[in-house]
Amino acid sequence: MRGITPTLGKRRSSGRLAALVASLCLARLTVAGEPPPPVEEMLTLDRLLDLAAAGHPDLAVARARVEVTRGRMIQAGLRLNPVVSIGDEEINNPFGRAGKPYINFSQEIITANKRRLAQAAAEQGIVAADWQAVTRWYDVTVRVRSAYYEVLAAWREVQTNEAAVKLAMQGLQAAEKLEKAGAGTRPDVLRAEVQRDQARARLDVSRRRLDAAGRLLAAAVGVPHLPGAALEGTLEAAVPDYDWPGLLGTVLSRSSEVQEAQALVGEAERNLRLAVAQRTPNVTVQIRPLYSYPDQSFEPMIQVGAPIPIYNRNQGNILAARADVVRTEEQVRQVELRLTERLAGAYQRYQAAREQREAYEKRILPKARESLRLVTIGYERGDPKYDFTAVLQAQTTLVQAQLTHVQVLGEVWRAVAEIKGLIQDEPPPAGMRSPGCHP
Repeated sequence: MRGITPTLGKRRSSGRLAALVASLCLARLTVAGEPPPPVEEMLTLDRLLDLAAAGHPDLAVARARVEVTRGRMIQAGLRLNPVVSIGDEEINNPFGRAGKPYINFSQEIITANKRRLAQAAAEQGIVAADWQAVTRWYDVTVRVRSAYYEVLAAWREVQTNEAAVKLAMQGLQAAEKLEKAGAGTRPDVLRAEVQRDQARARLDVSRRRLDAAGRLLAAAVGVPHLPGAALEGTLEAAVPDYDWPGLLGTVLSRSSEVQEAQALVGEAERNLRLAVAQRTPNVTVQIRPLYSYPDQSFEPMIQVGAPIPIYNRNQGNILAARADVVRTEEQVRQVELRLTERLAGAYQRYQAAREQREAYEKRILPKARESLRLVTIGYERGDPKYDFTAVLQAQTTLVQAQLTHVQVLGEVWRAVAEIKGLIQDEPPPAGMRSPGCHP
């Protein structure tokens, strides 16, 4: 914040005003991380995750996919239906007008255990769909957590800017009093007004950011609007301590995406066995009881048939199934590489933001506050090196440092949210996995 530049001689004659300015400038701008008292209910992060688990459309779609694959597994294990047909031969035969009526029963018998192989492949499809549903859950948790911390950061920014506007207003009032007392000039007042207007503009922007963050949080949870008026939480909580080797090992060993890719390998291998088994043709059995009116005799018929695999031995499907096994095996490595890349990016942001947080809390903010204190004391004592402009500039430095600190706090927690979504250290809610599927 910029301000007026009173002369040294007049500075001592306005000690009361200078003391007022000093007390205003020494006011700490650090604000609590807690939102204001609630109007309806305070929303915790756990409550937001419960709301997402109950109604997020991404999870409903994932559950529906599991049911689709379960239906396919049931269908793959069913026997083929028999075929029944009726007919009549030699109608209007002169020796018997009714001819030879018959009923034909036909049943195709699946050979080479193909039905069991198809069902086993479909079971792996269910496992893959289950793991995919788990992945969708952790994707949702990352979005909810990130949006939650974005709202907390936006609220802190609003609080900081509100304090900055208040301080700018008090500084302007002090500048106007100094001008009236003959200890200041009009340009100094104008600079103080500019600083006030800039603080107000930043406050308006931060309030719009808070509104947008609230809407994004509702969208991340999957609801039209949130039931509570404020969030319960703080950005100053202890940050989890992560190390790269441990993180990478955890992600690659328990990630639902890796488990899904491995289940797809199992499905492809079973589909290959099924394709090989399909070289063995199915057998069709026909039974046809027939009564001949011309001969007045019962003439049953039994017929067994099967295609001869001379030309079509399922070569193309076997080739495709073998290639699919290779594709899914390589896809496991592809997923592992993609997870490593995502984890590396999140871990880099986590490290950088955590180091910045420590730097601001242990060095930058204390120095900015101490600088403001010393400048104000010097101004109050009439030191010619410290004028009112220097005091306001020290204020600006502190405000900017605190706003940057808020951004750093938000960044470190968003990185933590992404890492937690990758390491999947919390079990998904009931209904998001089949028995035995637990990362």
